[in-house]
Amino acid sequence: MNNSNQTLTIKEQLQACRSKEETFKTLVTLSKTLPRLSSEEKTEENKVKGCESAVWLIVEESNGIRHFNADSDAKLMRGVLVAILSLVEGKSIADIQQIDLKAELAELNLSSYLTSSRTNGVLAILEKIQATKQ
Repeated sequence: MNNSNQTLTIKEQLQACRSKEETFKTLVTLSKTLPRLSSEEKTEENKVKGCESAVWLIVEESNGIRHFNADSDAKLMRGVLVAILSLVEGKSIADIQQIDLKAELAELNLSSYLTSSRTNGVLAILEKIQATKQ
């Protein structure tokens, strides 16, 4: 695996993309860094409703800090999940609720990939991330 991008944050990597193709390649590369969920974790309860692709999101809380595991059957969505989770992983629910996730995502050059149906799915993911109850 090419580690030259490891020093750049995910946000910086995506902002550095100058074309739709470059953004796509970056998302596919990022998708490979997301650990796969087991078939036991891919439950209806963990499935995010409203996504065009199948997306599963597990939210765990430990000492007030949230940790996320996610997966999708679509490579592009897996890359988008990596980008989203990079904004919230290891933060408290209070901190997560202070973040304007929609504005943060808008800065990541993803709009050309978020069709209206994908955008609905991403919004459902953001809602689940920011929900106070599991």
